[in-house]
Amino acid sequence: MLKEELLNFWIPFILPWFPILIGLRKRIRILAIKDSRGNGYFFYQLIMVVSIAIPLVIAQDYIQKATFNLISIENINEIEQHPNEKYFEISTFQIDKNNSLPYTTSRTSGRNNEQLTFYTYIASPFKNNKNIWYGITYSKNISNHIDNAQKSIEHKNFLTTITNKFHKYNFQNVTYFEKLGYSDKNDGFLEAIYQKELKVSTKKPIILIPKTVPFEQNHDNSLSWFFTAFLLGNLVVLVLIFIPKLDEKEISNFKENKPLQNDELKDFLHLLNPKGSNKGTAILLLINILVFIALLFYGLNIISPTPKELLEVGGIRKLEVLNGEYWRVFTSIFIHSGIMHLLMNFLALVLSGTLLENVLGSVKLIVSFIICGVLASFASIYWHDHTISVGASGAIFGLFGILLVFTIFKIYNTDMRKITWPLLAIYGGISIFFIFLGGIDNAAHFGGLLTGCILGGFFILFNKKQLLKNARTI
Repeated sequence: MLKEELLNFWIPFILPWFPILIGLRKRIRILAIKDSRGNGYFFYQLIMVVSIAIPLVIAQDYIQKATFNLISIENINEIEQHPNEKYFEISTFQIDKNNSLPYTTSRTSGRNNEQLTFYTYIASPFKNNKNIWYGITYSKNISNHIDNAQKSIEHKNFLTTITNKFHKYNFQNVTYFEKLGYSDKNDGFLEAIYQKELKVSTKKPIILIPKTVPFEQNHDNSLSWFFTAFLLGNLVVLVLIFIPKLDEKEISNFKENKPLQNDELKDFLHLLNPKGSNKGTAILLLINILVFIALLFYGLNIISPTPKELLEVGGIRKLEVLNGEYWRVFTSIFIHSGIMHLLMNFLALVLSGTLLENVLGSVKLIVSFIICGVLASFASIYWHDHTISVGASGAIFGLFGILLVFTIFKIYNTDMRKITWPLLAIYGGISIFFIFLGGIDNAAHFGGLLTGCILGGFFILFNKKQLLKNARTI
């Protein structure tokens, strides 16, 4: 079962890419829109996707809200008689404020995780029913680039502020209630409840969120927004199509059904082909992608899972490993803290894997990746007492360590070294830049890099002739 965030936003945003990439990418090339960086075609594809995705997101939200009616009930206990309903108007209710349960967590967001958001979920039980809870959420955004001492001060100020607000909170200021479905917000309230209340009941707690606006305004503007977004999106696409000139060469190629010379989709699928020229790299990429998708079905947040969520699905922390959960040093390699984390490691693995595989071979590449990843995990728990670490970056640093050794000891020829040296410099510079941004497990990166350098030296010491022979074929 997928969370509401995926169903209501991410899936409607992702689905339009398929008809655009499969059906229109050749036709878009007819337009002479290639810019100096070669990103013009992608920009047009993105605009087309957005023009479809926004109305889909609005429609999905409208359908979800319009499906349910407002159910009027006398008391809180009647809610359990309507398990498939979502909105309730309750005549009388009382809250046991003294037994309220809070849960505070944080998530990062932004392209480089530059934003840190604190969330506090407070679940207050209704009197005469221990299974139904009144939910209140507080949040605060701060910069994720400030130092830990400042973050600690901001966090304490946040807790003080919400404590004062909660003491003054008017529980009766409600027009109707919304029953939460399977979502990150619902999980936050369940964490608050389960920290104190044992999971002994077969019934899952019901969380009600207060709404202060009239129910009729719940989706009054959805249809107008849908048609506005639909018409505006199509108008923008239409204007963009008429602006550029036509490329006569591409028109001729299209009529003759010739394949595209630079087909990004075909190149991407080739990278993921486990029977292709880079089998090992493809296998590692597929494992990381499939694990990420599987964890989305498990309930992991697609953008920024909390540390607790990452620990639950196999992340690594010293305490758990010392208590015998050694499998975490392996599983944590293939878990990522959001889609941006996955994409960054995807690109780095493509670069390092494709350069190394023709020299090492597929099996040695995969084995090297795992060894570097596992030892990077051990380096992380040796250095950090409480940090929860995930991701393939330690293993990828190991591959770049092997690449560095092969470049220094001239396993690659002169022409290839003209490629590997700048690549290593760029990757090293980016890595140093991210060190100053914070939120990076530098111990795992250094552990993986050192392991890779040692492995690279080992390969040269025992198999240099074969490595040089393989490198000549690149």
